[in-house]
Amino acid sequence: MNMLGLVMQKTRAAINRRRFDQELSAILETAPVGLGNDRFTALSMVHHRDVESYLLAIKSFCRFLHPQRIVMVADPSITDADRVRIASHVTGIEFVRAEDYREPGMPQGGCWERLIAISDYVKTDYVIQIDADTVSLLPMPEVAKAVAEASSFVLATEDGQNLISCVEAAQWAKGRDGAGEHIQILAEAHLLRLPRSEHARYVRGCAGFSGFALGSFSRSQLREFSKTMSGILGDRWTAWGTEQFSSNFMVSNSPRACVLPHPKYCHPGRERPGTVFLHFIGYVRFTTDRYARAARETCVALRAV
Repeated sequence: MNMLGLVMQKTRAAINRRRFDQELSAILETAPVGLGNDRFTALSMVHHRDVESYLLAIKSFCRFLHPQRIVMVADPSITDADRVRIASHVTGIEFVRAEDYREPGMPQGGCWERLIAISDYVKTDYVIQIDADTVSLLPMPEVAKAVAEASSFVLATEDGQNLISCVEAAQWAKGRDGAGEHIQILAEAHLLRLPRSEHARYVRGCAGFSGFALGSFSRSQLREFSKTMSGILGDRWTAWGTEQFSSNFMVSNSPRACVLPHPKYCHPGRERPGTVFLHFIGYVRFTTDRYARAARETCVALRAV
């Protein structure tokens, strides 16, 4: 892309971001959501910069599913004022500190505290992890079915994805793990070095929206997994992206695990008629005005209740 193209791209993104911020402010004018009777916990890790987008994510989600517990893993940037604001909009929310889910020998940051927290909560609950940059648009029957059947799930990134063997996943990654490649591909290329990998499964999903069945994995399993991968990859195991790889592996090797159908659940660049859930991942977040329109549509729907 030439210089003019880059300037135009940045200008469009800045305009779309401003529009989103304007539309998002209306989330503060919608009624609070409370706890429901669906037998699962909704868990998110939230930074100060994402407080209002989190409210959009959780309120849009609770239009269609009604968790009996809502937990926020608070990044150290979350202030007392943030907690008050969030609690006024999400009645019954539980706050836990990210710092309390750090463990020597496992990476810190990069959402690892979130995954460690999930490993504790799945001792007693089905847990759905919801990123703050998501919007639920329509009823999500596949998610409700997964909860009812105690099946873990993962958000797909491409059409037609399914759980595959670690042999297949490693073969795919090895052709793409050249110098400078993303840490996730490098980790996937080494899947066969994990103990009992010949019997394990994997899917290249997105951790931004994942379901973890009761007892699907434990902190001790996560600890051993991280220890093994750290031994293989050394300091690179602390890089951003290892949490998503680990989350994908834990979901994939949970009994009755499934992959949500794509593009019924997808990022906005893949949206089609019938899409029910959007994850506004960073590189496509403001390429169009879709996030702003989703915020406006959600706020209108919430005010109409």
